[in-house]
Amino acid sequence: MRNAVRARNGAPDEARMNTLVAPTPEAGSKPAQILEAAGALFLENGYGAVSMDAVAKRANVSKATLYAHFGSKDELFRAMMARECATLLTASTWEEARSLPIADGLRLVGERFVTFVTSPKALAGHRVILGEAHRFPELSRAFFEAGPAHTIRLFTGIMQEAQRRDELSITDPALAAEQFLALIKANMHMKLLLCVTERPTQEEIRHYVNAAVELFVKGYAPAG
Repeated sequence: MRNAVRARNGAPDEARMNTLVAPTPEAGSKPAQILEAAGALFLENGYGAVSMDAVAKRANVSKATLYAHFGSKDELFRAMMARECATLLTASTWEEARSLPIADGLRLVGERFVTFVTSPKALAGHRVILGEAHRFPELSRAFFEAGPAHTIRLFTGIMQEAQRRDELSITDPALAAEQFLALIKANMHMKLLLCVTERPTQEEIRHYVNAAVELFVKGYAPAG
């Protein structure tokens, strides 16, 4: 269960900050039970207010069982984030998007991405990270690596494939990926985080994404 995954530049502190635990424990297993309980507590109370005792009680396991799977609250939080981020889009969805004409592929992953990030659970998690970032910056870094940075890398792959097929004229695929993500979230995501608007319907999400795809594909259309 406790798989060390990533370390940048070989630095021990960076390795610790960017280590994520395997995000998909077997359904019904003790780790899955613990992650479910921890996720609910973190979303309800924030990171700082949750104790390992509270997690064990919520998960209906002993502290010995809890620590057998997760060595610290920090590790537990990272595992929860990794699992939630892994539910965003499956590998098969990204592969399907890369095989489609660029506009269709971007619509496919764009709509599913926006549906995910505007869900009540994703928004609650985002608020927790923002609220705790100043006190626990290592957690925000781990979240960024598991979520936004990973998503940008996957979108970058789509941009590179479109460039290879001469569907788009892109000199910086990573920048293009960031621009596309900004377009599909528009100002809607910020309004939702601030609770100043209602969650969009699926039809409204589709409208946002279609408009973003149209603008993006035209903006990066090959010359001639």
